[in-house]
Amino acid sequence: MKYIIGISAFYYESSVALLEDGVVKEFLKEESFTRIKGTNTFPKLSLSFLKKKYSLSSKNIGACVFYEKPLLSWSRMTYYSMQKPLLRWKINSQQFKNIWKNGLLFDNHIKNIFNLNSSQVLFANHHVSHALTSTIYENYFRNDLNKDKLIIVVDGVGDGETLSIYTMTNDHLNRIYVDHYPHSLGLFYSTVTDYLGYNVNEGEFKVMGLSGYGRPVYKSFILENIINWNNNKIQLNMEWFDFDKNPEKSYSEKFSKYFGQKDELYNLNEIHTNSFHRAANIACSFQESLEFILSEVTKWAVDKTGISNVYFSGGVSHNSKAMAKIANLNKVKKFTVPPSPGDSGAALGAASFGNFVLNNKFISNAPLYFTNNFFNPQTNIFSDLFEEFSKITTNTLTISSLIIKGEIICIFNGGSEAGPRALGNRSIICSAKLSKTVQKLNSKVKGRESFRPLSPVILDKNLDKFFYVKSKFKHNLEWMGLTLKSKKNTSKEYSSCIHIDGTARVQILINKELFLYKLLEKLEKNDHQILINTSFNSSGEPIVFDYMDCYISMKKMNLKYLYFDGKLYLRK
Repeated sequence: MKYIIGISAFYYESSVALLEDGVVKEFLKEESFTRIKGTNTFPKLSLSFLKKKYSLSSKNIGACVFYEKPLLSWSRMTYYSMQKPLLRWKINSQQFKNIWKNGLLFDNHIKNIFNLNSSQVLFANHHVSHALTSTIYENYFRNDLNKDKLIIVVDGVGDGETLSIYTMTNDHLNRIYVDHYPHSLGLFYSTVTDYLGYNVNEGEFKVMGLSGYGRPVYKSFILENIINWNNNKIQLNMEWFDFDKNPEKSYSEKFSKYFGQKDELYNLNEIHTNSFHRAANIACSFQESLEFILSEVTKWAVDKTGISNVYFSGGVSHNSKAMAKIANLNKVKKFTVPPSPGDSGAALGAASFGNFVLNNKFISNAPLYFTNNFFNPQTNIFSDLFEEFSKITTNTLTISSLIIKGEIICIFNGGSEAGPRALGNRSIICSAKLSKTVQKLNSKVKGRESFRPLSPVILDKNLDKFFYVKSKFKHNLEWMGLTLKSKKNTSKEYSSCIHIDGTARVQILINKELFLYKLLEKLEKNDHQILINTSFNSSGEPIVFDYMDCYISMKKMNLKYLYFDGKLYLRK
């Protein structure tokens, strides 16, 4: 028995993936243990957990793979900043100050836990890790393994690269294109995220939600003056940006002068104010500029390669509106974006790379739900925190009755999801038909902005009744990979889950064994065909990981019902 470990760390959402004899067994985020959302620290707690659970040692570990090449990454970034040392002295200072806090010491970190020899420690190219993550779910999602693939990786920066394009036939991966720092679509979008007052790497999805309320009044200006796709290359006009000079600010003074000083902007919780609409117009303009550039890149790549089976990965691929735009292009005949395309998911790609090095084969069999169930309701502590709703096993009829009455249910069931989006095993649910309940869940319970709707979940057989969908990208809806346009009757019956632009990030249920599938079967008999599904966590915290997290999170959100293992519990 041989294990392969993939690790992503030191940038955002550190994570670990574990392969056992070529099969994906575990996928863990370090934030689950530290309870610090998005933590980038070396995932020693995740690794220690796996070491104990699987008795991992240097004898049964075939390879431990880091998701990028840290020396290459550091040297490329440093080389760029040193070209203008006075202008970029803050970046230079940060580069040398943090030299011992990044992947350059990965060997030491991993050897302190497993005592591996150097031949067991491998390094994958950052964008290769992303690319392999995009194809790792193929067996589970019924794709044609032998079909040629066109893989487009778009993120902020990794190993000095910002956008790369690959072709893949069977297990042969070939790079045909690359863009380098600072010309980055990811950093282009994070700049407006920073400018609008959100945290980079956390707030991009808020900008995407905000964009639905605006008009693209600055789009033409942005594409003419700030970013363009010219001569088949991404080009940023760096006069508008500061991320290459200042680690604390992404946008330049020129940016502020044109779009308005930041302190003149926005109370984004009041959607009817002039400042809100101004912010929404800026967000919309950057969103549509991003979509335009990505569309042009994709069309060029399809024409160049003749391959229309398109895969996307990298942090920008979390933008479900942009992914919907790409998926609907006429040139794209099939479209896939993985459940976890960002840096945390790259641990899976790194593990796949390790399997290729050892066994000459990439991995294509990752599950959507993992088996790591760390919830033990038999402990005395659990019984102190929760009590059974009834002494008989709670069935879906009982829970459906509560939902119809307007109750909100927390779910901790089975293994955790592969990506950042809860898909029914670490979820909070309610009826999408009861707008007051949905509003309560969104604003009071989760503390989300009013311009961000919650996501709907629906049985696959009912999807066409409420949304427009094409078969070429439908499989992505099992993990909320992109948005769909809603039909008129949906906006009337289920307006609570439809964004102002008429779209929704939909999850479909195909597996009849899932609890949510069985629950929706009961609910549709009472004309409740769509549920709201949001992640089981309180604002600013990671998704729950064990029963203590469940209790603390429920107490913070003042929720009382917890479904686990066929039973409904009440929080004491």
